[in-house]
Amino acid sequence: MLINMQRFEAGHRVWGHNFLVISLTALLLGWTQARFGWIECMGRRFYRGSFSAEQVPTIAKSGVSKIATFSLIAFLAQAVHLPCDMVVSGGTGLSDWLVRPLWPFSDLGFVWALIPWGDVGPTVILMAGAIGIAKRPDRSASLASITLLVLCAYLGVRGWSRGAFIL
Repeated sequence: MLINMQRFEAGHRVWGHNFLVISLTALLLGWTQARFGWIECMGRRFYRGSFSAEQVPTIAKSGVSKIATFSLIAFLAQAVHLPCDMVVSGGTGLSDWLVRPLWPFSDLGFVWALIPWGDVGPTVILMAGAIGIAKRPDRSASLASITLLVLCAYLGVRGWSRGAFIL
């Protein structure tokens, strides 16, 4: 985007939105977490004196299982982004962007543009859900379900208003 929108449109969703890049960055994040423990370092920095060393949970003891655990978490967290970008696409002056999850092995791309890029609705819905869960952790499962239901309804209504559904 800093260079120009056409280059962004041509490259970003290809180079940054595929399973190869997701796998490589997940492995890098898993290795750096196992080697340097940056999550714990950030936690100690933000919560100085709030927790003792015994209160900080650990996921795995050995280096290989730490790398595997954090890499899997990083992979899943990034992979969720692909279907989200498949339904958030296009907009005023922008074409619908294909997401090519199998690049560079295949140029097969997917898009189902339900809402235009830049629509703040999903962000507002997800942030409201996160705030609700933070305020009421005892109801996190039901609040997460309600948030997901509202998000899906929003996507459906916005997609219908853009003509994304053929009835």
